[in-house]
Amino acid sequence: MIAKASTISHGANAIRYSVNKDKADIVKANLLPDDISPEAMYGRMMLVQKMFAEKINKGRPLGRNVIRIEISPSEEESQNWTMNDWVHLAEEFIDLSQKTKRASSKQTNLKGSQYIAALHRDSKSGILHLHIDANRVDMDGKINDSHKIGERAVMAANIINQRRGW
Repeated sequence: MIAKASTISHGANAIRYSVNKDKADIVKANLLPDDISPEAMYGRMMLVQKMFAEKINKGRPLGRNVIRIEISPSEEESQNWTMNDWVHLAEEFIDLSQKTKRASSKQTNLKGSQYIAALHRDSKSGILHLHIDANRVDMDGKINDSHKIGERAVMAANIINQRRGW
């Protein structure tokens, strides 16, 4: 399994892509209803950011306000998976995205943040993969630390690979 992550400024488009892409299925909507439009999902994320704007902005707006994650197990690793297997993978990955190793780092609390996880079947290779779009601000008004978020995604994937014998 491989994974990548980054912070992005085009959250509305990313969520729209994740949810509306052909044959995409919503795997999990954390702290969001799953029966609303992608625009409404993004709007709810922005409402949380507005609620805590004075605390988080400190004079400048949060430019990259969404964390974008892609998780792709190999075809063999995900063979015969049910939707519950994909839910479990998303939750396991989210659980692993905690504190960075630097002493000054802030917590990355994706578990306590709004996010949407969607399953895609349309990659060029035909391998199923997950897209997760998470709010950079958790429900307590803290900014999710994105320092080395890409490297941490790879580390989380490696831990899952090791746990599952992949």
